[in-house]
Amino acid sequence: MTEIPYLRNAWYVGALSSEVAKGPVSRQLLGQSMVLFRTESGKAAVLADRCPHRFAPLSLGCVKGESIECGYHGLRFDPSGKCVLNPHGDHAVPRRSDVVSWPAHERYGYVWFWPGDPKRADEKLIPSLPFNEDPKTFAVIYGYVDVAAHYELVVDNLLDLSHVEYLHPLFRQSGGVAAHKTSYAVEGHTVTAKRLKPNVEIQGLMRFFWTSPSKRFDARANMSWNPPSLMSFDLGGTECGAPPEEGVCMPQTHMITPASDLHCHYFWSVARNREIDSEEASKKLYDITQNVFEKEDVPMIEAQQRNVGEVTDILSLGPVALDPDTPAVRARQILRDLIRSETAA
Repeated sequence: MTEIPYLRNAWYVGALSSEVAKGPVSRQLLGQSMVLFRTESGKAAVLADRCPHRFAPLSLGCVKGESIECGYHGLRFDPSGKCVLNPHGDHAVPRRSDVVSWPAHERYGYVWFWPGDPKRADEKLIPSLPFNEDPKTFAVIYGYVDVAAHYELVVDNLLDLSHVEYLHPLFRQSGGVAAHKTSYAVEGHTVTAKRLKPNVEIQGLMRFFWTSPSKRFDARANMSWNPPSLMSFDLGGTECGAPPEEGVCMPQTHMITPASDLHCHYFWSVARNREIDSEEASKKLYDITQNVFEKEDVPMIEAQQRNVGEVTDILSLGPVALDPDTPAVRARQILRDLIRSETAA
């Protein structure tokens, strides 16, 4: 196995907000078992999913006020991991009874956690995703997919959207890859891959929300990556020559969090500025999106992983390079540099 350590001083998504609304969530994240929950006052918390008494999973317990109660013997822990209640004997809290905690924050429909130095956990470093918190303009749906592959393979897939013409029949353009104008850019640690499709036939998700009599439009599919694996997607279509904001806008998030070297969590959201009050439109959009990920993207990515075995850095195998690989390779290089700098420090 070609092992690459994780970037620690960064925000990762640990769960959908809707998941923790139902109670504690157990999840393996960056090789560690964690429990994510929300206190009764609404504070998000992430702790090690192991009670220090008999090592039972805290995720099998329940939230009591501002703490989580172990479902085995009733010890309670606050969001900092401090044991705040021992219901037995003289009620004295035993030594060494605290559990590991990680800085957590809830925003944009996700619960985020910071696995690095707690003093560096600045909430301002969470990428700006305003469309997920603008209900007057956008309706938003969320989903999750479990992927049996290294998380960077999912990032590669998203930064190289040329695969759409071959893997996703619903979104295929009649002109194929030749119908696209592609460009790549790097600004700071952000990598952007732009795919513009001017004056093409209405296609893909756009046709479900396109109300103009025009049969052709200007389409765009612009993906931006921020380390370690946080991605925003500007998907939309307008009348030919019109400004992007006047057309159908479907901004998205794609958040990939490693579970282990060969397993990751894929959290996604899709917003839309059309039919924002329609539950039927939300259900249709969810079904289409989830089906594309589960039935098309993920099977291919998992097949890739099986083909390379336990290798976690496919660049170490010397793959043939194509032009659409450029943004994904650049993102991998930036991430490696950040990890090296963090490790050295």
